[in-house]
Amino acid sequence: MPAEYSFVSRWSVPAGAERVWRETVRMITTPSGDGAPDPTGPGTTWWPGVRFEDAPPSLAAGATLRLTVRSPLCYRLRVRLTVDDVGPGRTLAASSAGDLRGRGRVSVEPDGDAASVVVFHWDVVTERRWMNTWAWALRPAFERAHAHVMRAGERGLRKELARRTG
Repeated sequence: MPAEYSFVSRWSVPAGAERVWRETVRMITTPSGDGAPDPTGPGTTWWPGVRFEDAPPSLAAGATLRLTVRSPLCYRLRVRLTVDDVGPGRTLAASSAGDLRGRGRVSVEPDGDAASVVVFHWDVVTERRWMNTWAWALRPAFERAHAHVMRAGERGLRKELARRTG
């Protein structure tokens, strides 16, 4: 039986919501950064441990892409995301299939003039047999691994925004 997980992560970012949204879209639609060859390989992003592949040219309902997440516990999750809805400059909702099946939503909200809050909601079930078999014992470790990947993403976004400013 698949194990169910519901995650909410909040990132506080020292940049305006419009800029944060643009950087998020850029990462998803141009996974190697600015379109130039990336020495660390195609699909590499500012988000450590996360790779976007088969990037859509733009974010619109029906667009698909592949996402691979390298867990700090030495396993990989492979997911196909399908964009369900885009609120330009504000929200992105997607469905997932593969190792994680479910739905996710990311929103970018202003937090004053020069800051933003990025909120991720992720409701999924695991599809890998070993994860479901051992979920009763490993759930806390899986949840900590998720939190680790999300913190790395927040740090990566902060560094990328600073790099693009300086």
